[in-house]
Amino acid sequence: MLVPQFGNTHPATPDSVVSVTFAFTCTGGGKVKLRNEVGGKDVPSAAGTQTCDGSLFQTSVDVSGPAAAIGFIATPVEDDADGGYAYAYYVEKKNLP
Repeated sequence: MLVPQFGNTHPATPDSVVSVTFAFTCTGGGKVKLRNEVGGKDVPSAAGTQTCDGSLFQTSVDVSGPAAAIGFIATPVEDDADGGYAYAYYVEKKNLP
């Protein structure tokens, strides 16, 4: 069930990580506004609205600087909380010699 606001934050990214891709999907017909954060600051280029029709919303966030917390926040646009959701994080790491 979609709750009024939900999300997840990882406390830090390892030094070898250069970017994190966030994938999100939901069902039930409503809409969800998504935000990504790095170091407690919004990443405007990774924001968007997802229609809960089972399609996939995907963003990539650069984290090649110092290790920082990374996360997402999702807020249903309407009061309709029917449906479910799933999300995943995928990382891109530096190639080691």
